[in-house]
Amino acid sequence: MRLFRLFRGSRLAVAGVLLAAAALSGCASEGGDTTVGGSNSAAPTQALRISATGTDSLPFMAILQVGVTKGWFHDAGVDVSLYSGGGGGDTLRVVTSGDADLAIAGNTSVVLAAAKPASHLSIVAPWFQVNDFYWLASKPGQALPGATLGFSSAGSTTELLVKALQKQTPSIKTIAIGPMGDNWAATKANRITAGWAMHPFVTQKEQTDGAAVLVATRDVVGDFPADLVAANTEYAQRNPQNLRAFFTVADRLMRYVATQPNAAAVDLAPLLKVDPAVMAQALAQTPELAKAYSLKVDAAALANLSRLMVAAGQVSAPVDWKNVLDQRYLPDPARTQL
Repeated sequence: MRLFRLFRGSRLAVAGVLLAAAALSGCASEGGDTTVGGSNSAAPTQALRISATGTDSLPFMAILQVGVTKGWFHDAGVDVSLYSGGGGGDTLRVVTSGDADLAIAGNTSVVLAAAKPASHLSIVAPWFQVNDFYWLASKPGQALPGATLGFSSAGSTTELLVKALQKQTPSIKTIAIGPMGDNWAATKANRITAGWAMHPFVTQKEQTDGAAVLVATRDVVGDFPADLVAANTEYAQRNPQNLRAFFTVADRLMRYVATQPNAAAVDLAPLLKVDPAVMAQALAQTPELAKAYSLKVDAAALANLSRLMVAAGQVSAPVDWKNVLDQRYLPDPARTQL
């Protein structure tokens, strides 16, 4: 399995425990029996260990580190440690096993994992609820019909999207490539016509490499949450105050990005290794920034995600969000009748 990289600001001692535990137990099947360990077997704690996908490439994940750096989580009474997972499966496994407490990972991965009785996962929130997925070509003028599109991996959000695109344009071909950088390399090498990307990668490649958007999938399939937040069920039951504190700060961070994007860009740019001006432009190009950076549960976006998963054959029946999504830890204004 891919080990976790300690994200800037996390505690080294805690990281060693997590990495060792992940190496021993994280490669087990998500559907198998697991032993819940770590702080879940102890008394209530202020510690909250978060495993997230894309903390070094996606601004809506990197904002968590901003909250750590600014001391906002500390001020709210929760001791947050952040770890970057290598993908949805890796991100979720350590939460399933109890070696981390909260996961923020790809939508389909969370839905499928949480449906397994032995997963120890409860879905507690959607995350980044606009469709910011694009397919980038190396030059303008490429045609979508007959194109070969790269996606990340089987069962991923990007596979969900290319399957939706194929339903409207059956001549599209697809191939699993990996993360955004690998997709761009495959595009430049003419192995594929276009690879998936999100901001700020889109903005950066448009400026530095002359990349051109082949398709903006929001125009084709609409919005859905890019990620979902899942808590270890036993941790949530023992430490509900930590989850409420986390979402209070997350709401503050999202409003910061939505209302002060230029200031947020300065904070986010070094975390994502991009120029602050590029980061500011990327936020400006993000669809409906105030909606994207909001905890307010979007029932229509959740319904659309369910529809896409049914159409792709990932689930056999629509997701019953009223029972699947536990909104009790969200601030009252963020909750929605489902």
